[in-house]
Amino acid sequence: MGVLTEAMMRLQGEIGAWRHERVVMQHDLARQVNERRTRVSALRAGFARDCAGARRAWFGPTLSARRAEEKQQLAEETRAEVQREHKQQRLAEEARANSQREQQATAKVKLRPQGHNPPKPVAAPPPVAPLAHAHRLPLKESKKH
Repeated sequence: MGVLTEAMMRLQGEIGAWRHERVVMQHDLARQVNERRTRVSALRAGFARDCAGARRAWFGPTLSARRAEEKQQLAEETRAEVQREHKQQRLAEEARANSQREQQATAKVKLRPQGHNPPKPVAAPPPVAPLAHAHRLPLKESKKH
């Protein structure tokens, strides 16, 4: 009976070892499959880029690419126009602000009190000969009732 027990124990150990090796091999295969998928995807993407580049070189851009390019150009033109309008508005606002500042500065200069500054002498007007008295007609007197 000892031989049979030892054989059963050895078989049980081998079954456990093979089961463990099978699990390790399955994990290793799954990891290798994921790595290969990643590499194949990268390779296919590279081929697709090369094929698209060759197609563009031979036939020009596709219709969808031309439309996308036209949309992008239109968007850039619109953006540039909006920027020009904003710049014009900003310049107009700056000009208005500058003119207001100038007006305020001139108003301040005009309204500024003389303070301790003595008034400037004014030249006397040239002498004028006296006029002769003109004869006046008598005024009508109002009639009072």
